Amino acid sequence: MDISGVLVRAYPEHIDSIGKALSAMPGVEVHGNNDDGRIVVTVEQEDANQMSDILTDMQTIPGVLAASMIYHAFE
Repeated sequence: MDISGVLVRAYPEHIDSIGKALSAMPGVEVHGNNDDGRIVVTVEQEDANQMSDILTDMQTIPGVLAASMIYHAFE
């Protein structure tokens, strides 16, 4: 099991729609956001390849500027 903390940077005017899109992704949980466009999420996946795919998917959501893994643990 891979667990990662991800910081998503987004255009502030799209933060609500991005939060909904992130929450709809399997294994993704949105923990909070702020007015300047930062969104904090955790991702739980079975392996590192799935984690890589999820990060790529996050970066393709309209309004997302970047999705950066800031923490990673695996069992």
